Amino acid sequence: MSIAEEVSSSDFLFDELFFSRTDKKGIIQSGNSVFKRISEFEWDEILNRPHRVVRHPHMPRGIFHLMWNEILSDHMIGAYVANKTKKGKYYWVFALVSPIENGFLSVRLKPSSQLFKIIKDEYAKFHAIEKDQKIRPEESQDLILSHITKLGFESYWHFMVEALMQELESREVQLEKSPIKKLQILREALKFGANLQQKSEEIALYYQNNAFISFNLEIHASRIGAAAISLATISSQYYLLAREIQFEINKFADAGKLLQEKIQECQFYVCNSILKKEIYELFESEVKPLPIDKSQEMKLLALLKDQQIKKANESLSFIKKEFIKFSNSFDNVKNLSIALEMVIIGAKIETAKIKTKSEDIISLINQLSVFKDSLKNGLREIEEYGLNLSKQTEEMSTLLEKEA
Repeated sequence: MSIAEEVSSSDFLFDELFFSRTDKKGIIQSGNSVFKRISEFEWDEILNRPHRVVRHPHMPRGIFHLMWNEILSDHMIGAYVANKTKKGKYYWVFALVSPIENGFLSVRLKPSSQLFKIIKDEYAKFHAIEKDQKIRPEESQDLILSHITKLGFESYWHFMVEALMQELESREVQLEKSPIKKLQILREALKFGANLQQKSEEIALYYQNNAFISFNLEIHASRIGAAAISLATISSQYYLLAREIQFEINKFADAGKLLQEKIQECQFYVCNSILKKEIYELFESEVKPLPIDKSQEMKLLALLKDQQIKKANESLSFIKKEFIKFSNSFDNVKNLSIALEMVIIGAKIETAKIKTKSEDIISLINQLSVFKDSLKNGLREIEEYGLNLSKQTEEMSTLLEKEA
């Protein structure tokens, strides 16, 4: 029976979070009472033991290879993990592991999102491949990463951020709580950021597909002769203007992609700060005696919480600075598009003067007009997305400032 088919331990509830801390070698140094209870070990059985004592034997090794690679590189990582208890039960968690001084700290919550339902079935397949084909952990990791891209994620990092967001949102539903305001703002910001990036890239691509229209128009005008000299000149002006527009479009398309990356980075840190704050409050409320220095663990959890809020604020500051650059490029394109419109009007006037004009010239002029209209409409949409993104960013800044 695979871990996707087993029955989960009923002791782990949605309103519970737990953490454990290990040294650099993965030896358990501390944890909260929820961790101890769910593991079904006594403190003297689990402290100073390797963390793999709670590892489920059917977990794909590629996941742990990936996790160790990241945390040993001083990167945080989140992953779905199935753990086993002392009595042989098992439970799923979404584990968020943070590198700390002299070790690592992992905060876990009970997963319930649609993404989790997909992943736990995939884990069973990866474990079967590892077992049947006897592949190395690093090979299993590569298979997992390849599958993540097939699910539509650019990288494991993008998958991890979305999984964390979904789990927090789903957890609020399971607990019948109102949606977390910060998560709602992030969802809106991500939507507008994605739309802004997509529309910027669409305009850049549309220009590439129409880059030779003005050149073809100039060729046709030269065939007509002296009567179309003015039209040929206008075509040349259009070409130079369109090249300048392309340069600016590429700039704000790149800026749009960077903005979206930073929004996702902010999303990750905000989600982290929410979890760290809650685990801090839960641990603070514990009254049972613990065989660890609780005050030291409290300081560490508080430090991690504050670090995440600080990093989220840094991401927001970066977003604001980049948005200014984006806005400047946008204004440049907008001004150039107005000049482009005047050139096209001139081209239409000159075309009307030519008695021997061909259907090809008329068609090319119409194509220039279509490009101009598409650019104008695209810029209008980008402006709307940008204003909404700016609004969401400011709202998130206000909320984070209250916690800083």
